[in-house]
Amino acid sequence: MSIDDHISINIEVAERPYRLRIRPDEEKYVRAAAHFVQRELTKLKNRYSFRDDQDGLVYVTLDAVTDLARHSARDKSEDESLEAVVSKMEALLNIA
Repeated sequence: MSIDDHISINIEVAERPYRLRIRPDEEKYVRAAAHFVQRELTKLKNRYSFRDDQDGLVYVTLDAVTDLARHSARDKSEDESLEAVVSKMEALLNIA
């Protein structure tokens, strides 16, 4: 997909507007991500005081990336478990 196939969208995070050029099929995900970040930032601002929104954005980012890493590690572990089961099943089938 070339840059000509991209669309421009406007989002707002931490009271700052951002204009992005993205593929049309990414729009709903980018908007959902911006909404998530804004929602989490608002929650943190209601609980804690920050010097500025950048501090809050760092916390939101760290929390989201930590969750992503946790899920990725769990998925990898599940994949390894499934591979072990498949290997055992293949071995049993080869015996029969």
